[in-house]
Amino acid sequence: MVDIFVSYESSDRPRAEALRSLFEDFGWTVWIDREIPVGEAWEAHIDHELGSARLIVVLWGAQARRSPWVQREAEVGLKTNRLLQIHATGLPLLPPFDAVQAVRMQSWSGESAHSEQRRLLQAVAQRLGAEPAVLLRIESLSPNLPPLNYDLAAALELAFHYCARQLECHRLAQTGELTQQNLDAIRESFSALCELLGAGAADDREGILHRMVDDFLLELERLAPMPAA
Repeated sequence: MVDIFVSYESSDRPRAEALRSLFEDFGWTVWIDREIPVGEAWEAHIDHELGSARLIVVLWGAQARRSPWVQREAEVGLKTNRLLQIHATGLPLLPPFDAVQAVRMQSWSGESAHSEQRRLLQAVAQRLGAEPAVLLRIESLSPNLPPLNYDLAAALELAFHYCARQLECHRLAQTGELTQQNLDAIRESFSALCELLGAGAADDREGILHRMVDDFLLELERLAPMPAA
């Protein structure tokens, strides 16, 4: 039985590996899905580790929100009171997970000086009942970092996520693989960005955002033209 099961989507593997290193550095045992032995039934192995871990840490990146596997693992954690969430995207968490407090680490990529790292470690220590020496080490981590503007960080991430989805749709349209789900992802990220910035009927913030993004995409297209279909 391990202390921590880390749930994540494959695009967030570098951050999941960084989480494992962080937790192991503080003495906790960690399991991620890269540790499944070759030839073993992977689903049964995941279910075993998921069921026996003392804590289920879910890394909610942009793609994890739509992953049925991550959602399933998060549901197990929620139902068994073993869930600890890391909100690692500017996009809002989906129900029912949006009603559960999460550690906000949108801009974290493994660096040790992140302002929320101490809070994350404190949450893990509280849930697992850490030794006094571990608690003292966590408390000694310097909290004196420049204040982070979470709304600004989330807005920047959402803007780049929106641009990436626009480029993805442009590429898929060229190959005839564009689906309604791709278009929904664009609308969802743009709506979240407008909500974060407080766009309303009294001004033209949506129009400004559209023009800013269109200008960015136009310049990117000039720099690296899409191949003809």
